Amino acid sequence: MNAGAKSLHTIFDSPPEIFATDNNGAFVFPLLHGSEAQVETVAYDEVRFVFSLWCPSSQSVIDLDRTYVELRASLDPNDEHWTKIAEVEPVVPAYDGGDRFDGWIVLPILASVSAFCIAGSGFPARARLQIRASAYFVS
Repeated sequence: MNAGAKSLHTIFDSPPEIFATDNNGAFVFPLLHGSEAQVETVAYDEVRFVFSLWCPSSQSVIDLDRTYVELRASLDPNDEHWTKIAEVEPVVPAYDGGDRFDGWIVLPILASVSAFCIAGSGFPARARLQIRASAYFVS
């Protein structure tokens, strides 16, 4: 535990416009804060991520049984290699479909500098998605 380190709450930048999925409803969305990808995480022991993805169109439905969202990290500031670190389960039960995919995950800090992204699949093909994500780094 890093005594004296303050917690850090980061709200990642939202896309300037609605983020469209690419091939067959898949996407990769980098989590940026102040247009920067890397976060100095050396002073923290764990991170708590909260995600919300939704289709702004009332005609689109997210099939929570079919969608898949994972958190990836790049743990070396000199090598942008993305590693899957967790699958994010929706926090609501999957009943036919929903208007949003909300999820959260708590993970240990794995590196002194980290960058993160959300990858998803199983969303409606060529759907427009709005994404909100935040992280709370705790020492």
